[in-house]
Amino acid sequence: MVRLVTGVCVIVSLMGRIATRTLVLTFASQFLVWGQVSSHCLQYGRRVSVLGTLARVDENGYRQWIALRPFRPICTLADSDDQFNDAIDDVDEIQTFAADDAKDVHSRLERLIGKNAVVSGNLIQWHTGYQRAVLVLDVQVVQALDATGEAALQTRNPSKPPVREVSAYDVTVRAGESLIKEIIELGTRDVLEPRDEYAPHWVTGGDVVYVHCRDGYRRKLISSTDRLITDDDDVGFGFNAYPDKSLVLRFRCVRADK
Repeated sequence: MVRLVTGVCVIVSLMGRIATRTLVLTFASQFLVWGQVSSHCLQYGRRVSVLGTLARVDENGYRQWIALRPFRPICTLADSDDQFNDAIDDVDEIQTFAADDAKDVHSRLERLIGKNAVVSGNLIQWHTGYQRAVLVLDVQVVQALDATGEAALQTRNPSKPPVREVSAYDVTVRAGESLIKEIIELGTRDVLEPRDEYAPHWVTGGDVVYVHCRDGYRRKLISSTDRLITDDDDVGFGFNAYPDKSLVLRFRCVRADK
């Protein structure tokens, strides 16, 4: 009787292990990591998959990026082939990155913001101002982790808000602890949205902000409370992010065919 009971327990235990393994493989087919597994830390240059929640990070209007926040903190091993890839412990936020030609990956990341996901790719470190978290994940595959995420992936990409063609508009940029933009149509004085469409900007790794008119419009400086770094037709007006003294920049955008 004792042997029979013991045998049954072993069978049940084995079935439990098989079921658990099957469940794990269902979520991700390879290198699935739920945070830190035992003492095994993740390696640079090898494809890994991390479970977590995707979130949009807004750096006071200057930068926006998508973070992956693992369910449990992860760690990495030092890269013997690259002295700049350090061993890191207790990572609770990873910056995601998708190459310019990976439009589908970026779309899936966007639609899963606020949702749980399995994100697969290679861990890297840039060691530049473009790196906003302690680790960067070069994303190759994004999978939903539950029905809510699957439903989000089935929806169409949100269409961009319509941008009206106007003859001219004025842009006011206020740069300090935050970056704030205001766009007013010339003549009607209507507020134009979305602001990033009418006055797009980008920030370099060295924290220099470049702001421009939208394509098809010419720029004309109206005023600036401080000296600008550059006024270039290709990149726009340049100034330092997070200046000690707040900067107020005003310029006009006129349609090129006017």
